[in-house]
Amino acid sequence: MFLRRTAALSAAALLSVGLAACSTGSDGETLMISASSTPHVEILEHIVDSGVLGDVKLDIKPVTGEIDPNELLVAGDVQANFFQHAPYLEDWQKQKGVSDLVSVADVHLEPMGLYSEKVTAVDQIGDGASIALPKDTTNFARGLYLLESAGLIEMDKPFDDADLSVITQANVKANPKNLKFVEIERPQLARNLDDPQITAAIINSNYAIEAGLIPAEDALFSEDVEGNPFSNLFVVRSADANDPGVQALAEALVSPETAAWIEENYSGSVVPVHPTN
Repeated sequence: MFLRRTAALSAAALLSVGLAACSTGSDGETLMISASSTPHVEILEHIVDSGVLGDVKLDIKPVTGEIDPNELLVAGDVQANFFQHAPYLEDWQKQKGVSDLVSVADVHLEPMGLYSEKVTAVDQIGDGASIALPKDTTNFARGLYLLESAGLIEMDKPFDDADLSVITQANVKANPKNLKFVEIERPQLARNLDDPQITAAIINSNYAIEAGLIPAEDALFSEDVEGNPFSNLFVVRSADANDPGVQALAEALVSPETAAWIEENYSGSVVPVHPTN
């Protein structure tokens, strides 16, 4: 189910921990946290390696396949997750009838971009072109508004007034190039760039990076960073929000040191919410 990376715990100790989300003892507290591999796991590993967490240890579980990190969190199989933005979390809880998950840190932004292996500029996208977008509700809506910002379509509601959980293709008011919208699971979008039927795809930066793309250089068009509501969150159950280990990790995630590391290592493809300048 998981590709496991364990920080500062032996295999024998893990057997005793099992699926418990949190343990305490002479060695301090261990937080089990599920996270997307890029850049989330990398950021967490940097924090572990920096030693700023003291006695708090992380058991980092990269998410693979069809694993739903929020389901794991609700079930208590992990104590935290790090992979989603606020509109996604809000929509997920609305759909599942859950209200117990809360953000304790607003960490970084992965600007969504429009990518293509068929054209090199937005104005080269021709009539009837097929554009691949993320399949999940909020990121599909986010992708439509990105296309609007790129001048390709017009939506019937301003972005600032839109409820992304209910935005669909029906909200496209003008589509002068008769673009066709193809919904694909987010992790598969980059792989579909070489599909002869797909002219371009809208991809979250983390998946673009995993596919070997450099978002700051390769995207034909990207979201604005200023005022962007899609920053990624460190999320826990509300009962754990004030846990000392949770608070220690939250503080480390938004620290100037972590922001500087993100800026240095991702060169604008991932942007800290609390920049160093």
